[in-house]
Amino acid sequence: MNIIAAVNPQTHQILLVTTPRDYYVPIPGVSGGQRDKLTHAGIYGIDASMKTLGELYETDINYYARLNFTSLIDIVDTLGGIDVYSEFAFTTSKDSEYTMDVQEGYNHFNGKEALAFCRERHNLPDGDNQRGKNQQAVITAMLKKCLSPTMLLKANAIMEQVSKDVETNMSQEQINALIKYQLNNNATWTIQSIAAEGTNTKGTCYSSGDTELFIMEPIESSVQNIIDLVNVVEEGGVLTEGEQLN
Repeated sequence: MNIIAAVNPQTHQILLVTTPRDYYVPIPGVSGGQRDKLTHAGIYGIDASMKTLGELYETDINYYARLNFTSLIDIVDTLGGIDVYSEFAFTTSKDSEYTMDVQEGYNHFNGKEALAFCRERHNLPDGDNQRGKNQQAVITAMLKKCLSPTMLLKANAIMEQVSKDVETNMSQEQINALIKYQLNNNATWTIQSIAAEGTNTKGTCYSSGDTELFIMEPIESSVQNIIDLVNVVEEGGVLTEGEQLN
């Protein structure tokens, strides 16, 4: 998944933006303006992925956190499970590697269940696009759990347990400062999620030569809407919709 978060600690606004892995975009400093799948930016390092998304949404991405499937399971289990909102009722397929029934509304998931929910796309009405929204729902649930006073008081122990699972360029001092800030202020955060939209087609990619691959052509109005929302957060505005995180 490729999710960026625009965060304003003064207004307590968070905007989560999901970009499909097949989004057809140039890779700054690499592709010479030729477009490629977003997922291929990772071939050239985490910095290339950050610059690609930053250029797409006209913003600077300062920090990253990268985790794999096993890491997600470990973190969710360390948190004692999470309550995830699903827009649809469905049963996960074998491709998710864990078959389970998901109810419309809130579901309490352990790590293995949360990962299956994140991976499922075949049994969803909008396939990969809905999968991106489901991944946002899991991130939202994890944020909500992490920001709860009970979890914050256990933050150091939790960080010690999951530090091996997360690769990040944030220092321990910066993470500690964020925890201290939330404990001292008990701020209520507003979170809004949005997914970039596009049209499925085929095209040649920088990383694949003349071979045509499945790609998603960005819808310009969708990208511009995300740029506008990111600007609202960065400039201290208030998002009009979202879930309150206490």
